[in-house]
Amino acid sequence: MNDPYIERRRRLGDIARDLAVEMVTADVDPAQLDDAIAALEGAVKSFRAAPRFRRDRDGHLVSEKLGTFDEESSWDFDAMVGPSNPLAPPMRQIDETRRHWVVTFGYPFEGHPGLVHGGFVAAALDHVLGCTASTTEGTSMTGTLTTRFRKPTPAHVELACRGRVDRVEGRKVFCSAEMLHEDTVVAEAEGVFFRFEARVPGGTPAQ
Repeated sequence: MNDPYIERRRRLGDIARDLAVEMVTADVDPAQLDDAIAALEGAVKSFRAAPRFRRDRDGHLVSEKLGTFDEESSWDFDAMVGPSNPLAPPMRQIDETRRHWVVTFGYPFEGHPGLVHGGFVAAALDHVLGCTASTTEGTSMTGTLTTRFRKPTPAHVELACRGRVDRVEGRKVFCSAEMLHEDTVVAEAEGVFFRFEARVPGGTPAQ
């Protein structure tokens, strides 16, 4: 994959995340809103006219211009960790085990002021559990997810997430994870994941 291309996508993701923060915090006047609406509508119109990415049978993104994305580049668009996905916080892997992550949730992820919405906490823990389950063998998918909120989860600070495999029974992988602010556990989760061979129909549009 063309690294400068990925860097441009990541920069665009950063700008979109910055814009999301400004949209929910900046006290702007109507003229500024009108200017932003016009600029963003133009950008959406330009992007909408472009071809779509596809996925091959292994689930990798395929570009008409650049060919097949490698696995690392495909992660760039993930909903929780992808720096090219404006919806991602994004989470960051901090070691090679894929079981330890850090994340900082900003203003767009708040529920109560200053606190992270519980749904985003659960999504982050689900991601950690899924990655943890996948370290046992192959790809896995969430079967059940149980989340317990121990403390209010603060926004705007780094949170650590770590997962572990509790046991494996056939295709089922039982995992647990916790989210910490400094040394305090703010949330815990348990999940049952099902291992499978990842395949999608060839030529299916990326979702």
